[in-house]
Amino acid sequence: MAQTNLSHRRTHNLLLISKLLNQRDHASPFTLVLDTLEQTAKPLIREYLRRSRLSKTSTIFLAFETIIKPRDVDHFIECYDESKSPERIAREVMELLARSGSKRHLIIIDSLTTLASISTNPASRLNLTAFLSSLLQPPQQPQRAQQAQEQPQISLVGVYHTDIPLPSSPPSTTSTSYLPSPLSLLSYLATTIITVHSLPILLAEQAARARSLVAPAYGLAEETEGVLIGFKPKRDLKLEERGLVLELEHRRKSGRGVLEWYFLPSTTKAQQPSSGPHAFREIITLLDDHPLFRKPKEDENVDQQLSGMTFELGLTERQRLEREGVVLPYFDAQKAGGGGEGGRILYDMGVEDDFDEEEDEI
Repeated sequence: MAQTNLSHRRTHNLLLISKLLNQRDHASPFTLVLDTLEQTAKPLIREYLRRSRLSKTSTIFLAFETIIKPRDVDHFIECYDESKSPERIAREVMELLARSGSKRHLIIIDSLTTLASISTNPASRLNLTAFLSSLLQPPQQPQRAQQAQEQPQISLVGVYHTDIPLPSSPPSTTSTSYLPSPLSLLSYLATTIITVHSLPILLAEQAARARSLVAPAYGLAEETEGVLIGFKPKRDLKLEERGLVLELEHRRKSGRGVLEWYFLPSTTKAQQPSSGPHAFREIITLLDDHPLFRKPKEDENVDQQLSGMTFELGLTERQRLEREGVVLPYFDAQKAGGGGEGGRILYDMGVEDDFDEEEDEI
């Protein structure tokens, strides 16, 4: 039973992450990626761009902190210039979407933290929700053209640096104390939230738990003066130790949430085939299938032995027939009065009942 559940979960969740990374069927209009100094989201962004190139998806990169145009990017918009307002950036994106003949578009924002810091200043008049919504709107076309062709699918992927503090908003006449933080607002708007974790740090935490020790803290969590990045992995790592861990939270249209952990191996350019059938081969796996996180066989055997000892809710055909043949006592008393007349309690005195009529009268 446990092995069957794991196999079903593996098939279902691997198909889900493949849809999200390949942007198939418009699975996630807005994906929020959370990273830290210990583990950046750049490997995940490179994987998005690689899959977009293979699926012939047009990519637009909004660079708030990236100076050099990344590989496999079709359109690169420099947003770090102070003269460029968010409205101007949105207009440039709409112009690129209107000129592009592709049916699928992927917009990547390398730093939502910059936009969040701008939105905290009331003088900027930046509405973060309205700005992101304007990027997801398809370009306006004539009515005849809209009927002739389908609307393009636009997906947005934004990276938010969780360890960068936002500037405090200046005091103003309008109270902003009840407004949610930019991170809470982005988490509410996102249909998918991916948190990247460092594999060496997770392995160190796992080793500490195995020895019943407190999990170590690295980087800013150490609260040590002058320490920004506290853990540096070794250079001579094994193949299974190279990569990053993804914590996925996906919200379906029905409202149901899916939580899963994945492992994305880091492959070099020489290991990545640019064409051929191997280029479309899925490289991401569940974290439970990783050799360093896989359960020992002894634990799996124990789970299989205990799987048949739980209470079974299902009934066999014989048990179902016996249940239908059971006659409950005083069952007809519930039907005698009919609806609206209340219920009656019928009780027959038995020999073992000790009832004294004189004591009852007193």
